Amino acid sequence: MAQFGRDLDTACIRIISSEIVDKHTEYLIEVTVGTYTWTVKHRYSDFYELHEKLVSQCKIDKTLLPPKKLFGNQNETFIKKRQTELEIYLQTVLFYMTHKIAQPLAAFLEFHNYEIHGITQTMAEDLYNKGDVLLQLKEVYSVTPLQLHCLTERLKLPEPTCDSGDTKKDIGHILDFITRVKCLHVKGQQHKVGSSNILMSKLKFDLTLYKSLECLELEHCDPFLISGLETNKQSIEHLFIHYSLNSIRDIMLQDIPHWKAEDGTMVVSHWENLIEVDFSHNSILHIDDSVQLLPRVEVLDLSYNKLESIEHLNWLSQLTILNLSYNNISHLDSLHTKLGNLKKLNLAGNKLSSLSGLSKLFSLENLDVMDNNISQIPEVKYVCGLPCLECLYLTGNPVTAVLDYRTKVLAMFGDRVVEATLDQEKPTEKELDTVRVVQAIQKSKEKKEEREKEKTTSYTSLRRESECSQTSELGWSTVRPTSLSSASNQESSNIKSSDIGQNRTSSTSSMAS
Repeated sequence: MAQFGRDLDTACIRIISSEIVDKHTEYLIEVTVGTYTWTVKHRYSDFYELHEKLVSQCKIDKTLLPPKKLFGNQNETFIKKRQTELEIYLQTVLFYMTHKIAQPLAAFLEFHNYEIHGITQTMAEDLYNKGDVLLQLKEVYSVTPLQLHCLTERLKLPEPTCDSGDTKKDIGHILDFITRVKCLHVKGQQHKVGSSNILMSKLKFDLTLYKSLECLELEHCDPFLISGLETNKQSIEHLFIHYSLNSIRDIMLQDIPHWKAEDGTMVVSHWENLIEVDFSHNSILHIDDSVQLLPRVEVLDLSYNKLESIEHLNWLSQLTILNLSYNNISHLDSLHTKLGNLKKLNLAGNKLSSLSGLSKLFSLENLDVMDNNISQIPEVKYVCGLPCLECLYLTGNPVTAVLDYRTKVLAMFGDRVVEATLDQEKPTEKELDTVRVVQAIQKSKEKKEEREKEKTTSYTSLRRESECSQTSELGWSTVRPTSLSSASNQESSNIKSSDIGQNRTSSTSSMAS
């Protein structure tokens, strides 16, 4: 970052062009300090005012500034001559202020927007005036990566905290404030700063001194250029990061290549007190396993990313509110195995056509599935039966075009229909009357089906008993004749044996005679 004293050898001021605006000539001044360049515009009257202050405060030569010209001051030849003279004037003044630039000249060249000392002095004066009020009201302190970078670099310089002579601009005011501030919002930008070539997204900054942070919000910041987060983990309770991440690992691990030892133990500390995380409006493709570093998170917002699936959230056992809206999720597979304690779920703006994966989220109270592809009424039944569900949002789905859509969906809530809210509206008395009729018809139909089923079951049972009885009788009649036949055969056999015995006896008697 530009440091006037340190980068004096490469410092340069020149007037590169001029233009007539509202009958006045404006000169475009290019300031270069180190590798940074910016431009400012001033009229001759601004130069004259600057010169008066420098003569009064710094005792420079009063004749150094070229004099005014009342007539012909818009002549092209005169303007070119005046441009050269004013450039020489600035370069001469700069030469006499080698190591300590006067405040009037610093303001004239807009050092408070682009140079380290100017930026930190402005921050110090601002906090001198309202720092205590911000702390008392616990308001969010908003800064840019440029300001944080300048403070980080300024603290590295072997210089006193007050180098301007103005106690209001003592950076001690900044140090006192940042060690006590609770909420910090760092808002960067993708384009260059003002008229300079400075890119905020390329600037490093350190948050180590922010020891009392409870809420941190980062916007358009490169997480790999932020240091000191490790010291803030134990105090931060709310973390919001937008337009900065390609993956959750980017902030959870930053540039640490291995976060687990070979035996699987963690070598990176958890965010022990973090209860709310908002990573919406990023370019996150997957929910990676680094989320296990957030064991106590209760609220997680991953909306407006590029997610296609829901993974690794089983590590977040305390999670009760989840926002996954406006991603690319098309399937929900047994979500209860990952999100058992969820109370509020937002899946709006995805590509869902079925809600079957939500059928066992028994703790769910609020469900938003607006702007999806749900087209069938039976799909809604998967969630209407959840015992705790009170609010359901289906607006923007094809199913809402079905005839009597509200009545049919409200009827699925059963006895809890009075407590239900569908698409931000409670059921009207007319809808409740219709629902009661529908429910009565449905119950009558169910009872009739149940009776028919009982009759069918009874008939089937009787038929089976009859078949079993017939089978038993048939078995007895088959066995009995066989037994009688056997007995008859046995008796016949005995008779024949007796006859043979008698014949043999007769035959023996004859032979004896």
